[in-house]
Amino acid sequence: MRILVTGGAGFIGKHLVKFLIEKGHFVTIFDNFSNSEKDSVIPLVNMGAKIIEGDITKLQDIIDATKNHDTVIHLAAKISVEESIKNLSETFYINVDGTKNVLIACEKNHVKKMIVSSSAAVYGESLPEIRLTEDSKTDPISPYGESKVMMEYEVKKFITKYNMNCIILRFFNIYGVGQSPEYAGVITKFIKKIAMNKSLEIFGDGMQTRDFVSINDVINSIYDAIENGKNGTYNIASGKTITVKELAEFMISLSGKDLEIIYSNTKKGDIRFSQADISLAKKELGYLPKYGLEEIKNLLN
Repeated sequence: MRILVTGGAGFIGKHLVKFLIEKGHFVTIFDNFSNSEKDSVIPLVNMGAKIIEGDITKLQDIIDATKNHDTVIHLAAKISVEESIKNLSETFYINVDGTKNVLIACEKNHVKKMIVSSSAAVYGESLPEIRLTEDSKTDPISPYGESKVMMEYEVKKFITKYNMNCIILRFFNIYGVGQSPEYAGVITKFIKKIAMNKSLEIFGDGMQTRDFVSINDVINSIYDAIENGKNGTYNIASGKTITVKELAEFMISLSGKDLEIIYSNTKKGDIRFSQADISLAKKELGYLPKYGLEEIKNLLN
């Protein structure tokens, strides 16, 4: 299969491209390298990946790139909540208008399947006892979350108009090797602090809950969508929840170090409670998370 990955030089992208090549697929990385270094994909090129340098906000770039591809996996996006607050217009331009261009290119070049990365940020605030389903209300509290809601709307509109085979995956809090410092989740930030023997900083009281999902499970979910999915929106998470305070204590315990936890002011746009119901992805995609937080121990070494 010929697969194009937008944002293929990013954190998820590099893991995915390696996985797909090892599965025997021909993979093209499409990236503008604004958040990644070209040198970082050299190992993937050596494995057989093709690179097209381009930008999803430039329609002709993505039209040219998608030619002769069966599947497009659309990962390219602005993903920082803090940055979206500072740069609202740029976030919407890339995440919404850029995605429209990818949709147009896929329709024009008769791409058979498109898989689009979305986010748990579309849900906004929840309650501690609530498991979010794909039918839960979308009420984002950050411009980033709003951009993903609008992006999903454009995708669904396109599906209806052109009868495209398109799958939306709503990723929860991803962790794993290779997250950039600028976009790193709390686990990656804690790992860095532990390596430096520094206190772990929590924003807020630490009682906010998260559903953390390993990059390995994320990659498997994308492959499940390639193999089994046909139109739909799916939560991709572990289906388990932990408070950030519990996470910090767990990671300090795994490290065997005697480190403090310090508390700072809550960040603007930070969701308090988040837990996913993943039963739909299990049923329709065959998605089954295999990695627990114990895997963090390997990341600490």
